[in-house]
Amino acid sequence: MHVILVPGFWLDASAWDEVAPVLQEAGHSVQAITRTGDTLDEQVAGIVAVLDAVATPDEPVALAGHSGAGPMVLLAADRRPSLVAHLLYVDTFPGPDGAVVNDELPVVDGVVPLPSWDVWEPATVRDVTPAVREDLERRAVPEPAAVASDPFHYTDPARHAIPATVVSCEAPATDLAAMVAEHHAWTTELVAVEDLTIVGLETGHWPMVTAPRELGALLVQALAPRPTAGP
Repeated sequence: MHVILVPGFWLDASAWDEVAPVLQEAGHSVQAITRTGDTLDEQVAGIVAVLDAVATPDEPVALAGHSGAGPMVLLAADRRPSLVAHLLYVDTFPGPDGAVVNDELPVVDGVVPLPSWDVWEPATVRDVTPAVREDLERRAVPEPAAVASDPFHYTDPARHAIPATVVSCEAPATDLAAMVAEHHAWTTELVAVEDLTIVGLETGHWPMVTAPRELGALLVQALAPRPTAGP
């Protein structure tokens, strides 16, 4: 399957450099993209344009989003549900209609820079060594403020028929599954997914750099053909 990888806030396509080979070794083709645009709608439109260029209803693709890109990949799939065969959420989840990605991030001169490391919870920065931190700082690109604060809206219930897998890193997968089962308000979109799988990867919020091969293996597992039921 063709797999489109969308990086989260402050990252570009290179964030997936160590994950892509794992998917390719399993026989998938991979396309990591860099988000562009000054508003949420512009960035979602960019992902939709990629879908239109590489996918068809006969050959839909897998669409993965990390962190702040999680809601964006669902928004793109909402606009082109027939082109997406599987949604992959990497330490992220799509919020309910009318929500925003994160309007609590500090804005400086119209953009959201990578925050200082002391604002994160210990689980967020688990396995973030000094070398990893330096690498993330080096590649960090400020996010347009509107991308974090623009509310998003869905239009097509067909999005709920797309199988989805959440790779939960900061929080144990069992905790996330319990919150979905209890229908917490922020889990509305996950609750509505007809075929939802939640798996855990015990590392920090940037698994593509702290545990890339393990993350790649989980994505391969998520996309593996499922056995068909017998007669």
